[in-house]
Parts: sequence; structure tokens; C-alpha cells
Amino acid sequence: MKKFTALLLGFVVMTGRSVSAQTALATDQTNYNVGASVLARFDPAGAGTAAVRYAGESVALETGVPLHGDAYELLWKIPWTAKTGRYEIDVTSNDGVVKKDVASFAVHRQLAKVVAFDLDKTFYTSGDAVNPRIIVQNISNQPLKNLQVEFEAYTYPWIAPAADEKPGWKTIATDSLSLAPGETREFHLDKAAVVRAETKQANIYYSAVIRDSKEPDHIYDLAFALPAITAPLKQQAAKAYPVLYLYPDLENVPTSQHYRRFYPPAYVSDTISFNMKHTMFPTGQAPSFSFEVHPTANLPEGHVKVEVRVLDRSGKIIRRQTIDGPAVGVHKATLAPMEAGLFTLEAVLVGDNATPVAKNSLDFAVNDLPKSILIFCAHEDDDTAQPEIIRAAVENNIPIHVVYFTGGDAGGCDRYYMHSCDPSRAMDFGEVRMAEARASLAHLGVPDKDVFFLGLPDGGMEQIWSNYPDSAKPYLSVLLASEHSPYTASAVPNLPYARDAVVKAAEDFIERYNPELIITGHPDERHVDHRTNNWVVVKAMQNLLAQGQLSADTQLIVDQVYGPAPEKHAPYTYQKLQFYVSGEAATLSQEASWYYQTQDGNHQQAEIVTYEKLPRDASPNHFGEYHWPYPHYRILDWQKHSGWNE
Repeated sequence: MKKFTALLLGFVVMTGRSVSAQTALATDQTNYNVGASVLARFDPAGAGTAAVRYAGESVALETGVPLHGDAYELLWKIPWTAKTGRYEIDVTSNDGVVKKDVASFAVHRQLAKVVAFDLDKTFYTSGDAVNPRIIVQNISNQPLKNLQVEFEAYTYPWIAPAADEKPGWKTIATDSLSLAPGETREFHLDKAAVVRAETKQANIYYSAVIRDSKEPDHIYDLAFALPAITAPLKQQAAKAYPVLYLYPDLENVPTSQHYRRFYPPAYVSDTISFNMKHTMFPTGQAPSFSFEVHPTANLPEGHVKVEVRVLDRSGKIIRRQTIDGPAVGVHKATLAPMEAGLFTLEAVLVGDNATPVAKNSLDFAVNDLPKSILIFCAHEDDDTAQPEIIRAAVENNIPIHVVYFTGGDAGGCDRYYMHSCDPSRAMDFGEVRMAEARASLAHLGVPDKDVFFLGLPDGGMEQIWSNYPDSAKPYLSVLLASEHSPYTASAVPNLPYARDAVVKAAEDFIERYNPELIITGHPDERHVDHRTNNWVVVKAMQNLLAQGQLSADTQLIVDQVYGPAPEKHAPYTYQKLQFYVSGEAATLSQEASWYYQTQDGNHQQAEIVTYEKLPRDASPNHFGEYHWPYPHYRILDWQKHSGWNE
């Protein structure tokens, strides 16, 4: 378990073993189950007393705990009834100087655990039986009953199957298990599944689930086996690589044509280079460009004229202007305001005989842009549905803020560790995903100060919405095993996993930034977090509208990623959004997705899309047909239909 090291204490250096300015406090773990003991130590050796507070509260739960030296000592025995979430440690030096929030740790409440989950083999042939071993344990201080232990295909229970997807299967080891505190039960399942290989070798993944057979939505633990490999019977197939490897098979290892030429020839020139930092423009404003002509050997002697041309999507020249003065040097071209669309700017050097001697091209886009934007994402990486509008906002100094509801703690946690995720791993994995989100948005130009995380449980938002309306009785999440946000980065410390608290948090962000445009998930998505993201935001908008704190003209745009769920669909009226994307914004967007390493970012980088094939919108242009990966729609009547999903 990694150690959690605090910020340095700001105390005056004292004699003996007193706490000094260079002393830090560490806890032996980052996250503890209720009933566990928290150990702490100074580094280097020091002395003082410590107090434990629930983050966001001022009254200490434990005070005056003496700590000596640099060996771990007992700080706090966590009561079984302790609230889940984040706790902070205050330290008092020997001369009475108090330092707040020197270190912190999280507390979770996990009742039952899959302590072991193994397959009988790693390599299977088509038709082989899978015979897993599953060991479960009651790790609480109370008896548990009605436990159902399942073996099934790799699953996230909060993502509904697609309409054309085959129904999922599961093998139930027991649906009536009772366990006393600390009791363990082992299951050996014979022929729990039969592998079926297609035409080539493939990786297969399985899950073990403990749930309440009387309340199936109550999941105690979710575990994943290491990947196994299956191959067709009597066939030597190409070897496949698991998801952590850059290329899924050796056939995908690139040769030169895949990576040596990204830009097409018309966009490459040694003589003319564009400043490409601004290629997305709003309607009603004059697009302005900068480019430099370099004194290269291919420039002819005599007079050279600098000409700027604007081409429409068919390649037709729709505007033309000449720039006076010497050709070599930096030039600026400003166009009259343009309507929305995708265009190409050409900078051309023309010799005395009117023959072009050098040329370079730059794609640019014009759109109707709002004055301010607030984006709500269910998970870290959901921003990859709208990186282009993010980039347009950055380039035009439009205020933009991004809020992530969950910590993304489930999305690939087992792959990251190659081990099933307990609450500590899940929380730390959420921190990894938050770091990926910050890096991805920074690549698009969004600073850290405009990025926020609420730390809800990945996969738990619909439970929070539907079954846990009251902050006094929050939802106990599956992987985090917490009822409150345990993250240090949580915008609301110890945010309760309850609908009223989450809606209030969304209201606070909307009221704080008063955006002209709000972007969120589609209300009908198959992933429960995606659709509930929308439900929470719309509820917050409707509440603020009723209070006179939000304009009815506020725009709401939703993205469609997973497709519709089989449940009841929202009654809104939609208008499909047309948005144009410059080549450079599309390039940055592709690169931004690579920062999500835990979400197959390496594989995306291995499958790089060249400039000509990057998506710009849903219509063809002079490069060919582009298909927008995530359609966006404007909800025209978000002000109506209150309560349809409650």
C-alpha cells in the first residue's frame, strides 16, 4: 500500500524532537474500512499531538493524540458507525502552534468482499469449460444474509446492453448465502461457462459479483479475473495482445505510410508557415490570420506578390485579397465576418508571370458561439464528446468550465492494476482519471482552475437519483464503498451521495458561472451515469428557473455516446446541432484523447487518424465524407416536462 505524505508543516523549528518546518505527517494507508486502525508518523522524527476531523466540519472527533518519532503509532480506531468520506488531521506542536489539514485519509464501509477469484486456466480452446474458484467473506461486524454470488461475463451493471446485443448470461453459485462476521465461503463452479472462439485468438474476461438476492440493485462487491485467452479449435491464429498493449495484434504495427505523413501536401510548405493557434471563429467577427514567408531558395528573383484566397468546401475561391509590401516576413490577413461553415485559407506567392511559386493552406471553421459555456460530464473522458467546442471557446477567450460528476473509479480500474479493485485502489484510480482529465483539457487550453470534480461513484448516479433523495440517508457505493465523496479534489468536501446534495451542487455551479450554454449527456443514454448526468443538470436548471436565477433562454446541448436505453425515453423536442471544426482543432482533439491512457488511450494513439480523415462535421467536403463521432442535439424545451423521470 502506498503511503500518503502530507504537505510540509509550517511550524517554527524547535529544540529536541519537536515538530519543525521540515516535518511532514504520513498515514500508513490512504483509505480505511470502518473498524480499522489509522496509524500515523512524523517524517523526519518529531513530536506533537494530533486531532481528527471530518472534512468540512470544525469539531474534532478525536483530539490530543500524542505522536512521537518517526515510527507509526495509533492515531484513531475508526468506529463501525463512522461516516464514510474524507477526514483531515490537525497537528499541534509542543509550543501550542496549530496547523490545520496537515494530512488526510478516506474511510469507506465495505461489508462483503470477493477475496479471491481465479479461473482454472489461462489458455482455453473453443468448446472448453471454464471452472472458476470464488471466495467471499463477510468483512463487517454484523451477520449478512440473502447473499447471491454470481459468475458472468465481464460486466459493468450500470451499462444497459445495446438493442442488438445478445442477453447477458450468469451462473449463480448461491442466492441464499448467510455469513457471520469474518466468515469465509469458497465456491468451485464446474462448467460455469463454455468458451466459443471465432476465427482468431481473443482475450476473454469474467466477473464475480456479490449482491443482495432480495434487492438485486444492492451490490456488495464486483471483482474481475485476469484476462484469459481463447483460440479456435485446431487453428494456429495470430496472437492477440491484452488491452494494456499499444497494438492489439502484430498486424496493426504501423509501417511508414501510417505515421510519416500526417498533413497532405497542400498543407506543407518550407516557404510559408501559418500561426495555427487560432482557426475556430465566431460568426459576426472578422477572422484574422498570421503567416510568415521565409527566404527559401525556391523564391524567384524579381517582384513576388503575396495573395490570400478563401475557398469554400467545394474548393471554389470565394474571396481573394493581395497583401502589399515585401513578400518575405510576417503578414496578417483579416477577413470580413463570415457565415457558419468550414473554409480553407490559402497563402500564395505569385511571381511576375502570374505563376504561383509557393503555397500553403490552412483550414478554419466559423460557428455561432455562445458567450459562456458550462460542461457537465459523467466521467473523466466524457469531454472527448465535445473537445472541438472546448477548443473554440479557448481560442476566442470564451469563459468555459468543466464539471465531472463521478471520479470514474470503475472504468478500467481492474485493467490499471491487473487486479480487482478494492475501495483503496478504486479511490486512487479515480485520482489517476482526474489527472488524465486535467492533462487532456490542458492540451486543449483549459486551465486547472476551471476544472472541477464532485467525486460521485462511477456507475452509481442513477441509484443516487432514484433511491437516495435525502442527504441524511446517502447511497453506499459499490467500489468506493463510501456514502460521501472521499477525494481530496472534491469541489464539495464529503459531498453526500444523495440526490438533493448532487442537484444542489449542480445548481451552485450554474448560478456561479451563469452560462449562456450548458452541455451535458443525453437523457436516454444506455449508461446510467450519462443519462442521470442530464437528469441532475436539467433538474438544477428548472429549479433555478423557478427561482428567477436562470434565464429561460439558456441553451442546453446534449451529446449522444452510447445510444438509447430500453427504458422510458425523455419527452423533449430536439434539434440536431451543426458544428464545423477546423483541421487544427480536430488534430488537437485527437491528441487530447490520448491522455486518457486508462481508457484505451494507447490503442487510440496506435490507430492515429491522418489529417484528411479527421471528423469535421456530418457533411462531405473536398477531402471526402466525415462522420461526426458523437452527435449533439439542442433540447428546445428543457423548461418543460418536470418530473417525467422521478
